[in-house]
Amino acid sequence: MNITLGVTGSISAYKSIELLRLLIKEDHEVKVVLTKGALKFVRPELFSYLGASDVFSPEDDFSFPHKSTTALAGNVLHVELAKWSEKLVIAPLSANSLSNLINANAGDLLSSLFLAWEKQKPILVFPAMNTHMYHHPFVQKNLRQLGELKNLFLGPTQVGELACGDTGEGKLLETDKIFQLIKSLNPCLSDKHNSTKFKHILISTGATVAPLDKVRFLTNASSGKTSIPFITEALSRGHRVTVVAGIYATNSLELFTDHPNFSLERVRTTQEMLEAVQGVFASCDTYISMAAIGDIQFDFIDSKLKKAQLGSSLKIIQSPDILKEMLSRKRANQTIIGFAAESNLTDEVLLEKLKRKPVDMLIGTEVDSGLTGQSTVKGFGTDQATYRFVDHQQIITASQILSKKQLVQFVAQKHF
Repeated sequence: MNITLGVTGSISAYKSIELLRLLIKEDHEVKVVLTKGALKFVRPELFSYLGASDVFSPEDDFSFPHKSTTALAGNVLHVELAKWSEKLVIAPLSANSLSNLINANAGDLLSSLFLAWEKQKPILVFPAMNTHMYHHPFVQKNLRQLGELKNLFLGPTQVGELACGDTGEGKLLETDKIFQLIKSLNPCLSDKHNSTKFKHILISTGATVAPLDKVRFLTNASSGKTSIPFITEALSRGHRVTVVAGIYATNSLELFTDHPNFSLERVRTTQEMLEAVQGVFASCDTYISMAAIGDIQFDFIDSKLKKAQLGSSLKIIQSPDILKEMLSRKRANQTIIGFAAESNLTDEVLLEKLKRKPVDMLIGTEVDSGLTGQSTVKGFGTDQATYRFVDHQQIITASQILSKKQLVQFVAQKHF
């Protein structure tokens, strides 16, 4: 993706360097535009060394095209840069630059670029300033006016200790969160969810726990990591995503909580996950059941069991089967995708599971926790795994090793 990163005169400007690093790591081409204020805090060379294809200063409109190291057609930099870019990201946005944007000032390259930006392409802005400045009525008025642009997402600020020593709102949103929003958010798609093009996707992920007593519980090694690229892909296509996750599922889920089309509920037990999924299922178009749901539960003891009470066995109760329950409620226009975590992905295992749970697509994943010391970890918390796919026509693909991103692309082209 071609991204222009605008950096303005906030002390948090140094965080834009980390943001650039994350974007470059995922193979985006990034051009950086610095304001006069930004140059007081960061040096252009830092962005160049980290891989920005161009770094422009406030007055570079007047030295173009000689300043550019990469090909941009035409002779007016802010116009050509607006044509080249697919997304404009301004992080941080200072109070001064905010005022320039709102008042249509064209005094530097960034504000001129903003005015030349095509209305069908997305802009993401992330303010950062002193908390008293942030809450000033004139600044709040400017922020509200900026947020009225249909193609613009106005990011929230964090509450915390600021560089000046004050504590409150105004702190730049975490870099990792900004990065996820850049990947998954397209404000040009907002307010269009009445269209049949956009879906409500429900995802259950991570492991549930089965408490034995006040101290011990049984769980598995599922991290919920597979859900992250699924969420990113669905959100980037304009879909609304609801996630029900195990309490110990990856903290990366929290990176999406500022996305306007995302909601997250954490649960502990299989029963809690069942109730949470039931509460959303009727309104969803697609349910992706990728949670490693515990098959068993115990008669909970409301104290710590002593060793003498444990004996050689424990009474085991079968947990609710969430996927089976949702299949019994499935409407004709709903899609259900199931995951099967198996140590052996044979035809017999997959077809038997599909017979019991006739989902639209069954994704078999080869797993091994590696906890015995006799094997390596497979499928849990890894960036790739061995998968097999079975559809409702019982067509089975051969086993294939895929990254999480490749897995998502395979599923998305059929069901997103």
